[in-house]
Amino acid sequence: MEAQTDNPKSELIVSEYPKQIGLVNDFENIFTEEEKTQLTKLLSYYKKTSFREIAIITIDSIPINTEFDQYVIIVSENWNVGRNNNGNGLTLALSKSLKKVRISTTEKTKNLYLSDEFCKKVIEENMIPEFKNGNYYDGILLGLNELMRKWI
Repeated sequence: MEAQTDNPKSELIVSEYPKQIGLVNDFENIFTEEEKTQLTKLLSYYKKTSFREIAIITIDSIPINTEFDQYVIIVSENWNVGRNNNGNGLTLALSKSLKKVRISTTEKTKNLYLSDEFCKKVIEENMIPEFKNGNYYDGILLGLNELMRKWI
């Protein structure tokens, strides 16, 4: 009798995830070079002074049979966001083409600082109104400002 192994659809192969290239990972090419530079400077300064790590990823697609939210959680875990900062980390993911945005926090960050409800409010009140006007950089900046203000 031959043994069978089932690969659940939710289990994704590491190669299906992009490799992190820095704090700003604009794989969908939403931002200008200047905007990427400014975001990188802001996130680097914040990481250095607060010991909290924020990674940004933009993507135009995800693997078939994968939910966006789960994909972002796994990317954040694969990239070890916040792991070198005592578990203080979050990943902000945006897909213009999929019309999705998510803030994925580490357990420590969620439990001590940024609840799911707060992150949802930041997305709905600060980011989405700008995204609807095509202002993705402004939406990301407004969202980051609210997150950083609360996460001190």
